[in-house]
Amino acid sequence: MRSFTRRNFIAGLALVGAVAAAAPAVAASAAAAPAQAVETWKFIGKDVFTGEAESSRDQGVTTDGTHWYFSSTNGLEITDLRYNTIFKSSPAIPAQLANPSPLAYKGLNHIGDIDYANGKLYISLDSSTRDPITRGRYETPVFAVYNAADLSFTGQAAALNPPHGVKDIASWVAVDAGKGLAYGMAYDNATEIAVYNLRDWSFNRYIPLSQTIDQAQGGKIHDGWMYFASDDEGKNISRANLTTGEVQVLFNLMVPYDQEVEGLSFLETPDGLTLNIINREQPDPNGPSNVTFYHYRLQAPGTPVIKGSPKVGGFVTADPGKWTPRAEFSYQWLVNGEPVAGATGSRFHLIGKHLADTVTVQVTGTWADGTSRTVESRPVKVVPGSDAER
Repeated sequence: MRSFTRRNFIAGLALVGAVAAAAPAVAASAAAAPAQAVETWKFIGKDVFTGEAESSRDQGVTTDGTHWYFSSTNGLEITDLRYNTIFKSSPAIPAQLANPSPLAYKGLNHIGDIDYANGKLYISLDSSTRDPITRGRYETPVFAVYNAADLSFTGQAAALNPPHGVKDIASWVAVDAGKGLAYGMAYDNATEIAVYNLRDWSFNRYIPLSQTIDQAQGGKIHDGWMYFASDDEGKNISRANLTTGEVQVLFNLMVPYDQEVEGLSFLETPDGLTLNIINREQPDPNGPSNVTFYHYRLQAPGTPVIKGSPKVGGFVTADPGKWTPRAEFSYQWLVNGEPVAGATGSRFHLIGKHLADTVTVQVTGTWADGTSRTVESRPVKVVPGSDAER
């Protein structure tokens, strides 16, 4: 079986129809118990790109919520959420970046994973051209800004120069526009995330990682974590806490044939948050290749809360919190940690014998696929009611 060479895979002939590939396995991390629970991501489907679509969607991806933005080695494409092409730009690297310049003495010829914020696309750029002396590749990292509406280069670009070196640190770019920060990382066995100031791409700091992340080809930020798609041996999808550096392996994208994991993007949907990952594949070693876009939905329980005044004679109500995706609920009330027989509704009557006791409620949410989780609320203490209620 021919192996993919990183970022140099040559697309095969157009493939007619979709490829019936097995869904990749989802495996929990086997690492030591993290400070925060590992998330559960459920595989919900995939889309297979062939022919011209394959060649224009094989590196990176991002979204503004109503469009997908894809990158290829030297191209950019806008589609709607159904993948209908709206606009393409190829070559997308303008002459002032593609040719030798103060930003890149070899010129730039490779686009990696990309990100979107406030009408702009943030593009990671580098060169696969070997240095005539060092024979090195991917050592002229540049982040550039494009207009998302028409994929035009804004003229804003900067060479990266963090203190620990520049080799192979622009496989992807992720931005937090609200905080004015951008992020990147070394490709091979990274031990830290580099943080840059978005206004001028100057180096800000490093975030040390609790374990190495190898061959990350895409990175995106969500809720204080950086999520990675890696073309490492395990084809791991992982995340790192941007405050603590804690790393969690979430699942893997391993398929039983030649592949190369590329970029990733989040998309909020009516049914919950989805994580969408590009994977270049060759199901038939003697046949053409394709790009498969895998989709996972976050399966997260809510945080139950007991509402109402916990007075003797009154009622309290269980609020299950927000579950993703929507779930069906059942309840069990507990007094001093012991289940109360028959107390399985969303409301609970506090009677005299409960005075000074602690009350909690367990909420079990069952999702459409039949899986379920049970979570328990914080306790409340029962206090006296009015004389009439005693």
